[in-house]
Amino acid sequence: MHDHERVGEGPVDLGAAAAGDVAGRLSVRRAAAAVAVCGYGWWAVGLAPFSLAASLAVVLAGGAAAVLGSRARRRATLPADRRRIVPWLLLIAAAGAVQLAAYVQHPREDHPTLSSLTNALLDSHAARAAAFVAWLVAAAELARR
Repeated sequence: MHDHERVGEGPVDLGAAAAGDVAGRLSVRRAAAAVAVCGYGWWAVGLAPFSLAASLAVVLAGGAAAVLGSRARRRATLPADRRRIVPWLLLIAAAGAVQLAAYVQHPREDHPTLSSLTNALLDSHAARAAAFVAWLVAAAELARR
């Protein structure tokens, strides 16, 4: 009796098995990449703030994320609709206006800037690492578009 002639089993679909192997390898690669990026983020936010090492860690990681995102853009076919940019530009302009308005008003306790509010949120090492990784993902996604 052949393996595929057992009761309740049909012939083996080698194409599906090969596709499953490829999908499994991609999942393992993506998981390994996610672990590496998270580890890099944990290490990078532990560097001395505003040091050359920290600056290089941020710039090099951001550059790598942008390059990887732009490589994915070449493979994907996304519609070029510039109207999708307008809401983001408006959001950035509004955030900048709020930051500037809070910055020029005093006392600072009554008018906190967005940066002072985020400083409180990013007080822990884990929160900074998570924000760094989220920034890298956002950079790659923006470069992909």
